[in-house]
Amino acid sequence: MAERVPHPQRLYFELVDRCLQPGMRWLDVGCGRQLTPEWLPDQAAVDARLKSRAGCFVGIDLDYAALQRNDCCSYRVLAGANALPFRTDSFDLVTSNMVFEHIQQPQVVAAEIRRVLREGGRLLVHTPNVLDVVTVAARLIPNRLHPMVVNWIEGRADEDVYPTYFSFNGRRSIEAILHSAGFGGVRISYLDHPNAYGRLPVIAQIEALWHWVARYVPPLRGTLLVEAQAR
Repeated sequence: MAERVPHPQRLYFELVDRCLQPGMRWLDVGCGRQLTPEWLPDQAAVDARLKSRAGCFVGIDLDYAALQRNDCCSYRVLAGANALPFRTDSFDLVTSNMVFEHIQQPQVVAAEIRRVLREGGRLLVHTPNVLDVVTVAARLIPNRLHPMVVNWIEGRADEDVYPTYFSFNGRRSIEAILHSAGFGGVRISYLDHPNAYGRLPVIAQIEALWHWVARYVPPLRGTLLVEAQAR
């Protein structure tokens, strides 16, 4: 059960790296305070490489404090994804990393993303799998209690915990929403997630068992990597 797996964040940014061509107009939906996680050993190098390749790199978020701290995006916009303040066909690539689980109306957001993407443009989404053990637990706990629980388990500050809805986070939902919004070539990959709660004995055992089973049953894996193309 202790076998090491590639972290899904690493796989997500490798995909972004492959898809981002020089000069592309790139929008990151829910950009937060940083592009790549601080714990990535080569965080600064990845950030610099991706930013330098984009012709225009725009990040949007509803969290003003997070936007103020983001020094990776060339342009930062305080806006929601359900009404993107950009013209039609403005971007070649749209990405979203661990954001869609927080969106209440993913159909509206998907349609807006399609609007601002040129025909043939790419959408890359990384989001939790609705059947992962952590997601199952999160869905059972009311949103009002999430800050307290997450603070106890992960030590995360209340302001870094956002409500979750998981309206997008299953294969059937993703395919239906993206096809309806005008996307084709939808590809969904199930990514293994390494165990994260080793310091909490009972939780760690449940998590380790679930992830071990998920190695053989892909629909139970931790996160989803979604690729789609604007038709």
